[in-house]
Amino acid sequence: MFAWLLTGDGTGDRDLDRELTLRVWDYDATRARQHAKTERYGEYDLPSQDLGYNVLMKLAALAAAAPPDQQRAIWEPVLSHGPAAHVALQHFVSGVFLRVEKIDDVAAFEQLWRSMSGYAVAADWSQSGLWFYGERLICDILGFGNESALARLPAGAALRMRELYERWAASHLNRDEECIARFAQFLTTEFGTPLLLDGLHWIASMLGATKAFGHWYRDGTGQALVHLAASALSSHGDELARDSVARRALIDIVAALAEKSVPGALALQDRVRLVR
Repeated sequence: MFAWLLTGDGTGDRDLDRELTLRVWDYDATRARQHAKTERYGEYDLPSQDLGYNVLMKLAALAAAAPPDQQRAIWEPVLSHGPAAHVALQHFVSGVFLRVEKIDDVAAFEQLWRSMSGYAVAADWSQSGLWFYGERLICDILGFGNESALARLPAGAALRMRELYERWAASHLNRDEECIARFAQFLTTEFGTPLLLDGLHWIASMLGATKAFGHWYRDGTGQALVHLAASALSSHGDELARDSVARRALIDIVAALAEKSVPGALALQDRVRLVR
């Protein structure tokens, strides 16, 4: 019944399309909340087929095309449902990043992404039984796994997010190993590498301050950090030689890897010693 609006041309009036689409989303979100799984900490029912998924894609398209002063009115009614509606939110966030290649105003998209990221980092998504979905959603919104889309943004976009990434690292890196692994992978990408040296310091500070994760239960965590350390040595060797703080951070990370007997850590220690 709503295909003309959600997958078609709509009314031709962007404001009216936004109002109607938000009403459809409110209907489906209310239905999903009413059918929440009480045995799973109130986790929402899945979006309805195909209405729920289509309305989320339509809202993503509307948010990406909206002027900066109108963007929040579109994305906040989705993100405000938090990790209880994690399937819907992940679908919406994926749709937002898919829009980068389909719009001309990438500067406006950067504003959209920055606003959503700030909201997510500040949100209290630590609900019992659902907190790990919250951590995963925040990582998704920050662009971990969507670096190829973010690479289309104006030069310097990662550095313009430095303060927000630092705030996230200080309060979230020690919550879940997946955060560590995804952030380490992010720092080795073309988009994330301007923050690599800062990222080493943030990761080392977290490991040193909390002695977090005495035993890593994810095999990929250690390997992600090994890959990060190796990338830092290969691509930032000269900077590490000049920057004693970053070099100390790298030494501490590699030492933590060696202490946990992560494969490749001992070879990295030998390479780090050669950095002068």
